Amino acid sequence: MTGLVLALLFAEAPGAQLFSDANAAYLSGDLARAVASYEALVAEGVASSELETNLGAAYLRQGKRGQAALHFERALFLDPGDDDARADLIEVRRGNVDKLEGESDEAGGVTLARVLAPLPGGTAAALLVTFWCIAWVLLALRLLRPELPWMATAAGAAFVLALLSAGITWGAATGRRMALQRAVVVAQSIPAREGPAEKSISHFEVHEGTTVRVEDQEGDYRRVKLANGLTGWVPSSAVELVVPPGWAGRPVMTGSPRAAQP
Repeated sequence: MTGLVLALLFAEAPGAQLFSDANAAYLSGDLARAVASYEALVAEGVASSELETNLGAAYLRQGKRGQAALHFERALFLDPGDDDARADLIEVRRGNVDKLEGESDEAGGVTLARVLAPLPGGTAAALLVTFWCIAWVLLALRLLRPELPWMATAAGAAFVLALLSAGITWGAATGRRMALQRAVVVAQSIPAREGPAEKSISHFEVHEGTTVRVEDQEGDYRRVKLANGLTGWVPSSAVELVVPPGWAGRPVMTGSPRAAQP
């Protein structure tokens, strides 16, 4: 298992002392206090890959594989280049009960979602409208002022920039949608049913630590799809979204370069 990530936080960073205390509790073996402190930071609205990685590591040492996988996934959503979270997530998956065909194929889509989601979609959308309008204005001026041939070149460049902005807007929206559907099974074992009701027939079970895609929700049930294509309805409490509602805009805990402790 890769170890705790120790971030040397700036003194003014939100929750710096609590984060430091949680790390000390983790290293001393007081996992319950470490988890409580990390969760307190999460409850305060702190979004940090270091925090999520350490919380996942603490849960993994407690044997709570579902919660561990969830927080490693969140760390990677916040920072797709977090090698510590990636190594720990791989370790969790090695011990998963559900060994699914298609997981390796899904990895490419997951990486794509993590790369696309942080793209500045809002800014790109604004630039798309701006460049599109500029392009048509320049094109109209070129028709009115044929003695200014450079306007045609400028209009073409504006159209190209508009198309580039459109691509970024689409990529950001696609990545965000894929990320918002991603969830992790946190219940130890739960039957996946044909319908959103306890009396509905179940043909298979899903187990903690398995990553799924949430395709629909009805009442207290969510319809999930596994990497191998199987779908079923499970209680909403059995799976947690990697990107919970309201995550956007949270304060971020920042710090200097990190060091891993074994």
